[in-house]
Amino acid sequence: MESILRRLSSNLPDVVWAQYGITLLLIGLTALLRYALDPLLFKYPFLVFIPTIFVISLLFDRGSGYLSVALSGLCSAWFFMKPEWQLWIAEPGDRLAFLIYMALGFGIAGGANALRRANEQLRLSWDQLSAANAEKDLMLHEIHHRIRNDLQQICAQLTLAAHKSGTGQDIVNGTIERIGVLSRVYVRLRRVEGVNIVGSRDFLESLVEDIQLGVIGVRPVAVSAEVDDVDLDMGVAVAVGTVANELITNALKYAFPDGRSGRIDLSFRKEETECVLRVCDDGVGILSDRPQGTGLGGRIMRQLAMQLRGSLDLEPRPEQGLKVTLRFPCCREALPDDRPAAS
Repeated sequence: MESILRRLSSNLPDVVWAQYGITLLLIGLTALLRYALDPLLFKYPFLVFIPTIFVISLLFDRGSGYLSVALSGLCSAWFFMKPEWQLWIAEPGDRLAFLIYMALGFGIAGGANALRRANEQLRLSWDQLSAANAEKDLMLHEIHHRIRNDLQQICAQLTLAAHKSGTGQDIVNGTIERIGVLSRVYVRLRRVEGVNIVGSRDFLESLVEDIQLGVIGVRPVAVSAEVDDVDLDMGVAVAVGTVANELITNALKYAFPDGRSGRIDLSFRKEETECVLRVCDDGVGILSDRPQGTGLGGRIMRQLAMQLRGSLDLEPRPEQGLKVTLRFPCCREALPDDRPAAS
């Protein structure tokens, strides 16, 4: 029944005068049917009009339903009640029946119209609920897919670290930091127009704040962040956060030896079609051509820059210290593939 009404209502006009015209036509056809059945229904002048009133009220607005009641009352009084061909009803019992019919007709019209509106509201709520459930299922599927790829990437990084020289504690600490980046991404994840995104400002500023609280401690090194608010795809946010974390922690490890004071400045800007992450420090700079530490962090950053279809540039600052710049396209086509990191 609901599907039939939906098909009918979708094919009917929304213009008021057209609805009133169809109402007049249906009442006229019903009057002709009543006239043809007069030998059988001569005692029931109103009976055949009730289903028509109900159908009109379901299909159209309340005004059409009330119009159908008024037209059916006029037809009944004019054609089927004595004296015929007059609007005057002679018999008191017939007048009472007419009044009861009119009251019942208006009640049927109002009730059927309320039922139609409730059905439309229920259908709308159901469609919204179905769309929300589909959106949630899609988001969960994408998150599960991303978590699987992120775990594969961590496993690949651990495998790479196992073949490098270095203490087990360094490997554990690096893994903890990278998992921390992932957790910050998922905490700040939101969905806009069907895409999982992360706000760069909140994400990177919280990353710097956590490093200040957890890594720097009482060391005389200040870390600042100036970040444009850019919506990043979830995969891009993971890559950018990992690179930023590696650059800041590397600067803390090697740029300020023997308790030296200094500062580290992180910036993230959107420059036309490119996003630029830059980390600068005023430490000792590059002391030799050989990489400091195991070199694992540098290899991970270069790999992530390739996934972003960008570049990672390292250069000494004119005064002192080091500047590292990550550039990558901001457009949607430049998002990294959902591929695990190569081992």
